[in-house]
Amino acid sequence: MLYASFLFFAATEIANANPMINKNFITYSEGQRHWWYTGAFSSISSVVSTQYGAKESDCVWRWYFDHVDRRKAQLMESFKAYPEHSPTSVIMALLKRDCGVFQE
Repeated sequence: MLYASFLFFAATEIANANPMINKNFITYSEGQRHWWYTGAFSSISSVVSTQYGAKESDCVWRWYFDHVDRRKAQLMESFKAYPEHSPTSVIMALLKRDCGVFQE
């Protein structure tokens, strides 16, 4: 399950010239970040639905899409607090905490 998520995010990071770490990610334009978030949360929700179920997938979807502005602010704060981590690691940690997915 984590393997499928890792492959998706590894492909995202490889496609970028700069390493996909938070200190680089926060320099992207609002539009670039918006579409990255949209793709990331749509994809994560889809993967979670196949690995966990509808309840967890719904949690992932609603976590971001029901509170877009609040979540964008929360993510930016987290990215600034952990500049050497990847955006995906921060997102996965938050979803693990709030939705119970990506448990080992």
